Amino acid sequence: MRKVSKMPPFIALFIVLFAAACKKNTVPQQSKTETSTTLPVTTPVAPTAPVAVTPSYEVGTGSGYLTIDGKSMDLTAIKLIKIKAGAYRGITIKNISATAAQPVSIKNNGQISITESMQTENVNNVIIAGDNISGITYGFLFENISYRAISLNGKMSGVTLKSMKFKNVSDYVISGNSGNDSGLKYDGSSETRTENFKILNCDFDNSGSISFGGNLNGSEDSGFFKDVEIAYCSFENTNAGTVCSFTNVQDYNIHHNVVNNLNQTNNDHNGIFFMQGNGKFHDNKLTNYQGNSIRMWLYSRGSTPATNEIYNNICYNTRKYSGFELQGFSRNLVSGKTTFANAKVYNNTVGKMNTSKDWEGQVLDVYNYGGTLEYYNNLGFELNGSKSITNMLNNMSDTKILKEENNKYFSQQSSAVANTSTFNSLTAGLGASGI
Repeated sequence: MRKVSKMPPFIALFIVLFAAACKKNTVPQQSKTETSTTLPVTTPVAPTAPVAVTPSYEVGTGSGYLTIDGKSMDLTAIKLIKIKAGAYRGITIKNISATAAQPVSIKNNGQISITESMQTENVNNVIIAGDNISGITYGFLFENISYRAISLNGKMSGVTLKSMKFKNVSDYVISGNSGNDSGLKYDGSSETRTENFKILNCDFDNSGSISFGGNLNGSEDSGFFKDVEIAYCSFENTNAGTVCSFTNVQDYNIHHNVVNNLNQTNNDHNGIFFMQGNGKFHDNKLTNYQGNSIRMWLYSRGSTPATNEIYNNICYNTRKYSGFELQGFSRNLVSGKTTFANAKVYNNTVGKMNTSKDWEGQVLDVYNYGGTLEYYNNLGFELNGSKSITNMLNNMSDTKILKEENNKYFSQQSSAVANTSTFNSLTAGLGASGI
């Protein structure tokens, strides 16, 4: 048997160390180049701004009678009161006095209907508006009211009524009382008159008149309103005669209102708007009615004559009377307090007047009022009267006319305006535009 001898231990250790040294002296391979990776840049998202929440009082149960009394609220910081949606019998608002710069607003928190009335008392710089909810045009609805819809009682100023609908109101639709009409005697101070009263974006359907004011004559000056605005309202389907009347007013502004289907059986000498004092009547559209669009009885406060203006209105299809009326009375001329007013009537479109043919249906009825008249750029068509149609003035006065030019009459509508919807004038520079 062959015998295998063992290797001595020190020789084996030498062999292992030698082999390891040979590996360390091997030329290393070139390392592969690493591919750089660009990470996507993430644009930081700006934090969402918190939705501003207007602090408010929320009142009402949605039914019954609601009283909003400023004496029970701290309105120094909170300027918004929201009424819970629902059907109320009546709402009373009282004892709220804010500033013109920071009025208190009372708004709808949903659709609100009122079946009896809304009353206010001792309110100043208050806005009552049904425009709080998107999609609801008239947030306050007054319907089937047997008496008066809104009664504004006591001294007030800076009150706005906005975005309300009135339907089937038997008596005055909006009116004052002795605290702001004949019972409020004007002594020359702002505290004894009503200022900055506005009715905006309201709809009146088969409703009574808006009625305010007292009297001005040698022995009385009461119910005096200053800076009244009636605008963006619609009036339809009523036989009330006059839809808006202020009997002692300075600087009124009646504009962008739409009137249709009024006084179908009312044969009084109506003025759809009846204003005594000075102001402006413009950008209104009246169709299918009886009466003058405005009976403007003129006088001015102070010693400097104001200028009343009637411009850019459309008047079409009346049973009786002319488009507009100017008139003045000696009783309104009080020494040291009032004087006459002047008038400008221009760029109006007036057609199909006095279809009953028992009066004069011209552009303008002129009575004596003491001032001067400027009358120009008016467009008329299909007018009816016993007098021949010349300058379209039914002039029953000795009024001095300072300017009379570029007024034109056409016997046929088709020669005057494009249609009886838009009433776009076919003659550049004549008549109303943009209504």
